[in-house]
Amino acid sequence: MFEKIDINTWNRRDHYAHFKRMKTPHYMLSANIDVSRLLEYKKERSLSFYLSLIYLVTKTLNSIENFHLRILNGEVVRYDRIETNFTHIRPGEELFYYHTAPFEGCLEEYVRRTTEAISTQTTLFGGLGDIPNVAYCSCAPTLDATAIGNPGLDNPEDAIPRINWGKYIKQDGRWLLNISFTANHRFIDGYHLGLFFQTLQEEINQLPLHE
Repeated sequence: MFEKIDINTWNRRDHYAHFKRMKTPHYMLSANIDVSRLLEYKKERSLSFYLSLIYLVTKTLNSIENFHLRILNGEVVRYDRIETNFTHIRPGEELFYYHTAPFEGCLEEYVRRTTEAISTQTTLFGGLGDIPNVAYCSCAPTLDATAIGNPGLDNPEDAIPRINWGKYIKQDGRWLLNISFTANHRFIDGYHLGLFFQTLQEEINQLPLHE
């Protein structure tokens, strides 16, 4: 479900108009987060780290208003919910798949349901299919990547965020993960990206661990 935004009364009208004049309004920011607690949490519950992080990333996006905005048929719209979209590779294979899963349930429920869904996927695109109210998540788990770019950003109206990461590394006793976030400046400023990283870190820090 979505609702149209009245640009004439929108507080972001001038910023939107400014970046609308640009052929390439997309930009990327990269920063570290501490995933030490998430690693403990997933180990205690035998969950996928990758899918657990995708859930928390999407939960964070849903909590920030500007990440709900897209352009549909030339008009600015706000979707009521952001679903999860990601690439994945099955064990023993080297070709990846795309999967779009509903953002539903708690973290454990989501991971277990989605793990089962992708285990039987045989087509390049699986799940909910090609929908705009998602963020594209992808991982290069064998690389200590400090920045990851994305293909397919030739459409200035493409407002779907791209969120990428490599492998986590240990530094000063903590496990750090660098996340690259590619956004459309028509809707997303540095303030919103800062809020994303701050909120995602808080979500991780609040994960309950067994005593």
